[in-house]
Amino acid sequence: MTPPPRGRVSRRTGVVALCAAAALAAVSACGAGGSEGTGTKVPGGSYSIGVPNWYIAHLTPGKAGFSGVADAIWTPLTQVGRDGKVVNAVAQSVQSTDQRHWTITLKSGWKFQNGEPVTAQSFADSWNAAAYAPNTMSNGYLFSNIDGYAALNPASGKPATDKLSGVQVVGTDTLKVTLVKPLSMFPYVLAGTAFAPMPKAAFKDLAAYDRLPIGNGPYQVAAPGLAPGGQQITLKRFDGYPGAKGKAAQITVKTYQTDATAFTSFRSGAVDIATASGNDLSTASRMYASQLVTSPTAAVVYLGFPLWDKRFTDVRVRQAFSLAVDRKAIVTSLLQGHAQTATGIAPDVIAGGGGTDCADCSYDPAKARQLLAAAGGWNGSLTLWTKQDPDMQTVLEAIVNQLRTNLGITSISLKVQPTDQIYPDLLAHKTTGPFLLYMGAAFPNIYSQADQLFGSASGTNVTGYKSAGFDALMGQAAAATSTTSGMQFAQQAGRTAMADLPLAPLYYPVSGAVHAKKLSGLQLGYLGDVDLSSITVR
Repeated sequence: MTPPPRGRVSRRTGVVALCAAAALAAVSACGAGGSEGTGTKVPGGSYSIGVPNWYIAHLTPGKAGFSGVADAIWTPLTQVGRDGKVVNAVAQSVQSTDQRHWTITLKSGWKFQNGEPVTAQSFADSWNAAAYAPNTMSNGYLFSNIDGYAALNPASGKPATDKLSGVQVVGTDTLKVTLVKPLSMFPYVLAGTAFAPMPKAAFKDLAAYDRLPIGNGPYQVAAPGLAPGGQQITLKRFDGYPGAKGKAAQITVKTYQTDATAFTSFRSGAVDIATASGNDLSTASRMYASQLVTSPTAAVVYLGFPLWDKRFTDVRVRQAFSLAVDRKAIVTSLLQGHAQTATGIAPDVIAGGGGTDCADCSYDPAKARQLLAAAGGWNGSLTLWTKQDPDMQTVLEAIVNQLRTNLGITSISLKVQPTDQIYPDLLAHKTTGPFLLYMGAAFPNIYSQADQLFGSASGTNVTGYKSAGFDALMGQAAAATSTTSGMQFAQQAGRTAMADLPLAPLYYPVSGAVHAKKLSGLQLGYLGDVDLSSITVR
């Protein structure tokens, strides 16, 4: 799977590609898949995990996706706790009086895995490298909020500078950052992998560093790192880590094309941990109930409407489509309970989520038919779209049948596109008909989800929705004096957008991961990533 162009990378979403050493020696202290086996024991034990290919395609902060692997190698300035609140990590403080000019002070005692101190310059160097266009780092766009980004990314020609003017090192442990415009959620943004520091050694050969990075997280990549064409890496616990240390001594990370193939490998005993989704999650519930961890995901699956298609300009048509979908039946029968019916754009697993923002997210076929008739009825055929994903296709097939039955639209077809094709087609308005997609929050706050789905400049606003009222409220959220007040403005903005119903939220997915019997303590992040540091080997 490939991750999205904006927002936190998740196992279940895909838009733009942001993914491995000759086979390394086996490191599992016990057999995988829940069986007991033999192997080389090391202090703290070891285990293996199956992950999607893109998790280790790149290991440099500016290129790595947001994942459990990246979280193990890197520790940014801030982190997001399990309660959805941002906390300081390497940062001692992140402060601003106007939400545009920020002063960041670092804690003392942090070191890279080669012993080099982590300083303010370490962060500045890393951010400049990521934002500098000639370095072609896929996460570089995340620095567009900082003054000077445009100069590093001119429309044509080579940049005249390679440093962000909005990032100033004013001491060994102090950074001053100036943003293009106020952003009260900046402390959340700083928790992203892209904002992690890099040591001086990285800049001697960025390509080589991408394969064998020197991080500042609880685990370090063991030599030889990521060889061309390889499919796994080994992580070793960094005992010099000043934060909460990893509980296992060693981790083998193996890559697979899909969650399904990783789950199959778990069942065969090839890996100790695998994520599970769709039918595999149901299978895991039956076969590995005591070895399964599930968690609500900070994401929404929605039916989007192409607002450039004149057939959907009348809000009553969009309301009719939303009311004609039986969300409870989809969650109960198709997803076998591994989801929650949606009442808005985000679940309560993130700050500000869980609200009843969508007045038309109930199931009312009679009202749906009345609204469609009042809007002039439906004439002609209809095509519904989604990305290549078995679960999404199954859900969309059910929606097709419900629309036939509840709205009387008999000529309906379904079309599937690769994830790297459907998003560009939607953004170029080449696609007609509603589309079923997934959106995970870039950070666990309603501001992120609202901006990604409805923001005028968002690369994942694929409905074509534009609203001056929404943008004004999001501007107030960004300029708020606290994350709490910013969240409240973002909630109001979300309600404004949902009153226009450019998309119909359907359900919030549930993430799952299965683990071998020898493991305990497995925890899932807000987007379903496994926290590698939390796992204990018995």
